Amino acid sequence: MRTLFGNRSFIFVWLSQGASGLGQTFSTFIISWLVYELTGSKLAMGGIWLSFMIPSIAVQLVVGPFLDRWNRRQAMIFSKWVRAAFFTVPAVLYPLGLLDVWHLYLVAIISGSVEPLYGPSRMAFVAEILPPQQLMKGNSILEGTGQMLMLAGPALGGLMVTFIGAGTVLFSMIFFLALAGLLLCFIPGGDCHPKQRESWFSQFREGLLFFRCYPVLFWVGMILMITNFSSGAAQPMFLPFILEDLQGTALQYGLFSSGFSAGMLLGSVVTGIISEPKDRRSVMLWSLFISGLLLGSLGMLQVFILALAATVGNGFFALVFTINNTTFYQRRVPESLRGRVFAVRILLAQAGMPLGAAAGSIFAEFLGIRMLFLVLGAISTLVPALALLSPVFHQLNDAPPEHLELGPGIHK
Repeated sequence: MRTLFGNRSFIFVWLSQGASGLGQTFSTFIISWLVYELTGSKLAMGGIWLSFMIPSIAVQLVVGPFLDRWNRRQAMIFSKWVRAAFFTVPAVLYPLGLLDVWHLYLVAIISGSVEPLYGPSRMAFVAEILPPQQLMKGNSILEGTGQMLMLAGPALGGLMVTFIGAGTVLFSMIFFLALAGLLLCFIPGGDCHPKQRESWFSQFREGLLFFRCYPVLFWVGMILMITNFSSGAAQPMFLPFILEDLQGTALQYGLFSSGFSAGMLLGSVVTGIISEPKDRRSVMLWSLFISGLLLGSLGMLQVFILALAATVGNGFFALVFTINNTTFYQRRVPESLRGRVFAVRILLAQAGMPLGAAAGSIFAEFLGIRMLFLVLGAISTLVPALALLSPVFHQLNDAPPEHLELGPGIHK
């Protein structure tokens, strides 16, 4: 732990992750709240998520192959500062009474367009500044910090909306997103890796071909695509679920949103303390299975405190899976390929979310939110259950080779 915090680059990435986590949570909370306040429509709630996710996936597809050409630190800074700049639109219009729902859709589109620059760049940069033996703990600290502040964000946002007003949340969010970018300015490195200029297709193909070396990575991506379909369908419905089905308040919605982050924070503490699992396959797949059970339980729970407990557990098991999955990637992907491989990974994982958001909002509008949660829980448990029966997932327990033969078509 001391070695980690003796690393100057890691310290600033850690501080930036904290500011980013709080700004990100404020943005998710306040955009959902304002859309529901302006429209009261479940379809509109699904639409705002679609407005974020479709541009995110499209940009991920276009820029992913080029991330290894660009300075990763600058890409992360650009992502945070653009988001902060465009959020000034609702921040200024809301107090004047001029805010319309299309302004929120515009901001969601811009945010979704620049977010793909941040995630893969951060994952690749962390693997660049930390030695392999510190990646598990480093990832746990970064995720734990982000989740700790994301834990405080929704509850704090709920309090601010209740007692001060939504405008304060908007300006606070802008501050923290801008701060996240500023902190990254103090980090050296993040340089691109010069190579002969190649077409978009050839670079994207290299990212895809890497999955030949580890077929299990492709199938884990497929599992994430399906489970994220469930996540994409569920998340836009949490606000109407709390306000309508459980007869809750803005503060309770904030607490419920914080619950997932509380579970992820607990998961980051546990994964950071204990040694790495020898049976990574069982840990990852059973974590997804239990997470699906807890999502489905929301369709039956009638009491807010039990729903809160379910989402805390969901966050815990989701984080256990995420940390192990990220570390598995980081130890196997060559530095020169990390940007494009992580971009393909995120693209696979996110592809199901817009479909889920669209299908979930329509389903909930006609058949109800509780029935939606039951169906999503069934999907999210069936997929990892089937994966436990498949021999390909035993590769999750394989030790990383000292020298990886990348095969034809992939340049080191």
